[in-house]
Amino acid sequence: MEAEFETAVDDQRAFLFALGCLFAAWREIGKHSEGRLIVATYVLALGVLIPMAALQFQQGIGFLSSADGPPFGNPSANDGPNLYLIWSQNSAIPVLLITWLLLGMAHLCLAWMLVEGDWPRIVKCGTLIGASMITLSLFMGVLMLDLSSLRAQVAELAIEFVAVVSISRYHTRVLADASRDLLAR
Repeated sequence: MEAEFETAVDDQRAFLFALGCLFAAWREIGKHSEGRLIVATYVLALGVLIPMAALQFQQGIGFLSSADGPPFGNPSANDGPNLYLIWSQNSAIPVLLITWLLLGMAHLCLAWMLVEGDWPRIVKCGTLIGASMITLSLFMGVLMLDLSSLRAQVAELAIEFVAVVSISRYHTRVLADASRDLLAR
């Protein structure tokens, strides 16, 4: 392959040679279980975890824009704001903002660790995400904030958890098959 590359460089077609190699690799990646695992891992990281992090950051920015009124509205919109809770709700905005941003950063870290395949750190990061989401929902419930923004995120978190567990099992199966193949040689 190096000789072919040298020939392509001499003909000033190195870029086309590299593109051809890239397309050939993409055709072959789906034929091997390790290649399918890599593609599935990247799809989960780029298609689920990073958009989830963006959603968490968007919720955090929502707290910054709610400084002129009660955060996230009230559970009963007909009653109007509860005058006894406004001070507590507004005082809690920095803590809630930090928690939302922590969730966003944890999702980015989870995506990075998933691509690296660092499973012990993935478990720790997943535990951090779960604990932060539970803390956030309890804290918002105590402050009597509108919890409707959390409903979709809890469902997405459950889907994310199932996807990460599925990738973990697939990773274990692929490594076990690779180990058997190496022992058979």
